[in-house]
Amino acid sequence: MTGVEKLWIRDAVREALDKSGVADPKSISIDFQGGEVVLKGSVASAGEWMEAEYAAATASSFIKVKNALEISVVWEAPKDEVYEAGVESFPASDPPSWTPG
Repeated sequence: MTGVEKLWIRDAVREALDKSGVADPKSISIDFQGGEVVLKGSVASAGEWMEAEYAAATASSFIKVKNALEISVVWEAPKDEVYEAGVESFPASDPPSWTPG
C-alpha cells in the first residue's frame, strides 16, 4: 500500500467516522498495520464501538478493519431502593434476633 493510498483511505475513514453516530470521532486515531486499518482510542459505549467499526469498514470496500478501541465508560446499575431500605433498617449494632425470647 503506497503513501497516497494510505492518505486516501485515512481521509475516507475519517469522513465516515465524522458522519457516524460516534459522539467524539476525533478521539479515534486511524493507523495502519500491514494491509489493514487499525482504529485506536476510546469510545463511550459498546454501541459506539460497533458504530465506529462499521463506519470504517464501509468507508472503502477493499480494506480490512481491526477495532482496537476501548470502551471508557463503565456501566453502573441503578440503585435498588428496596435493598437500601433493608440495609438501613438493620444496623450492625442492633441485629435482628431469630431466637424466641
